[in-house]
Amino acid sequence: MPSKLLDALLLAMPLSPTLESWRQHLINHLNYPVQGAQSLFIGDPVLVIVSFQQDRAEVLLPSMEWRHHDMQTTKPSSRGVVDEHSGSLEQLLALVEECIALRLKSFHECSRCGKRCAPEALGSLMGEPTCRDCLKGRRVLF
Repeated sequence: MPSKLLDALLLAMPLSPTLESWRQHLINHLNYPVQGAQSLFIGDPVLVIVSFQQDRAEVLLPSMEWRHHDMQTTKPSSRGVVDEHSGSLEQLLALVEECIALRLKSFHECSRCGKRCAPEALGSLMGEPTCRDCLKGRRVLF
């Protein structure tokens, strides 16, 4: 997910004071773990991605695409852009919270332990959604 090299390269182009204040606000005030620098990966597992560019912040909803039964690719989809000149921190926060709520709705309960898990962390055991922890040591396909 987060790439330290990419973030380091992007940090060579500093953000405007407005975007930097928005980025700092997200890092310091969200009730979820935040990773990354130029792109923020919010939550564990990732619930939402906020990508800061020259003059805007783009909010992305993470989604996984299975290329094979054991190979997945992250394919985030854009949920909106907040421009630094015409937008506000409140708009960005509302968009982030909306994406978090949408992502959490996609989580399912493990039929074995009852833990709510992201769809990409669930497999199937006898047709029931089962988390990776409960499937450890079993021969199953995800």
